[in-house]
Amino acid sequence: SDGLGAAASDLTRTHSGGGVTVKVTYLNPQGSDGPRFEVVLDTHSVNLDGYDLKTITVLRDDTGKSYLPTEVENKGSGHHREATVSFSKVSPEATQLEIILKDVAGVKERTFRWDLR
Repeated sequence: SDGLGAAASDLTRTHSGGGVTVKVTYLNPQGSDGPRFEVVLDTHSVNLDGYDLKTITVLRDDTGKSYLPTEVENKGSGHHREATVSFSKVSPEATQLEIILKDVAGVKERTFRWDLR
């Protein structure tokens, strides 16, 4: 399981600001389906229940296309939120993906970036 842990951490991006830490992990980089991400929001001070990940999360690729989530599976509430966010397949020409989370705790955009190899 050590190998898995190392691979997972390599696919995780973190952004802290406004008292909220957001951690996004790319779950299926080798998959042939559309990309899936685990989004974790953690805070000690802000109630996170008001954030609808389906409306504040966008996936962008480096061909200029944007994708809205096709499905959001929520777990957790209050000061710790977890969700699995799924998207439809991205352009086969894409070499980079970005997840953008908008307007969480006063931070206009948090960007998380992965290179596709």
